[in-house]
Amino acid sequence: MANQNRPTLNVNAGPHNRDGCPVIVDISHPGAIQLANSDVILTDSDSGDVISAQCYTSDDSTSTTVAWILDGLAAGTSRTYTLSEGSVAGETGVQLKVEAETIGVTLNGRSFTTFRYGKTQFRPYFFPVLGPNGRELTRGETSDISRDHVHHRSLYVAYGEVNDVDLWGEGSNSGRVVHQGFTQKHGGAVAGRIYTENTWETQGGEILMADKQNFRIYNLPEDAAILDLDLSFIASVGDVHFGDTKEGGIMSLRVHPSMNASDGGRIENAFGGINEAETWGKRANWCDYSGVVDDTPVGIAVYDHIANPRYPTYWHVRNYGLMGSNIFGSGTFEGDPAKDGSYTLKKGEEMHFRFRVLIHAGDATVGKVAQKYHDFINPPAVEVS
Repeated sequence: MANQNRPTLNVNAGPHNRDGCPVIVDISHPGAIQLANSDVILTDSDSGDVISAQCYTSDDSTSTTVAWILDGLAAGTSRTYTLSEGSVAGETGVQLKVEAETIGVTLNGRSFTTFRYGKTQFRPYFFPVLGPNGRELTRGETSDISRDHVHHRSLYVAYGEVNDVDLWGEGSNSGRVVHQGFTQKHGGAVAGRIYTENTWETQGGEILMADKQNFRIYNLPEDAAILDLDLSFIASVGDVHFGDTKEGGIMSLRVHPSMNASDGGRIENAFGGINEAETWGKRANWCDYSGVVDDTPVGIAVYDHIANPRYPTYWHVRNYGLMGSNIFGSGTFEGDPAKDGSYTLKKGEEMHFRFRVLIHAGDATVGKVAQKYHDFINPPAVEVS
């Protein structure tokens, strides 16, 4: 590609330091369109340093998405890159190993997680989810720890009252979130995409609604892994009523047992609330769970996006290891029927959410959870020429 056709991207940190910050921008520059779905690099115009980048056709098919990981850009400063063909030696990026009912995910050859989507399960979920030193941050079905709340399967989407059907538990009358197919399942130098479509069904197989769970996993070191979820609830067959119940986590996780706040771990929310007494049933922009797994201090945070319905969400978070967002349970959480949070999604309508899961070393302070929240809701500005 001729030099004059190479796009330049100027990225401004804004008022926040940027380290391990995913940058995703849709551009219509002809040079980027030519590079879609090929190996690309970004070259720092000042230092000459080269980093991995990724170009792929945007979700709306009208432009090209460029993605990279921004490191070491101080607040108030900017950096200019040139986009071109190429790859960084020694980096394999995000790779997906697709099998009949699982997708294994590796980051530069390091195991990160496995997406499990078998139709006989109660719902799709990720397990294990690995963090610093390869430690398991979540609890799943292979745990040898005493099995309370068997339905808390690692990292997943669920809700407990959908048209009066339980899609949270795993009882004899519980419904299921049934995987129907993928719209995307691609690895890449910077981001892997696992985009799924599911139906929410009664125990007998009657369809209540549909969803789209679009996951992106970024190629970061093991002490700073990031998974994003763009989620859509779709009233595909009729009105969908979400009841007011605590039993739900639209974005849910169950931490490794040694991280439980009842066993020395720590829950912390965006307002400084600590552990269940100060975080359960409270609204907050984010919530974090940290502890020690096999002598390694680790943590995992869930970010609620400012564009989400009823932001900021309530949190169903327990000292025994559960953490989930729940916008429909306000009456239950606040003990006031007058604050009933139930909601009816009318036939043909959709409800959209964005969440980020941040895996980090140490607790919320060490992991810079508050700072990195701005990478999600106030990303750096990018100008393309």
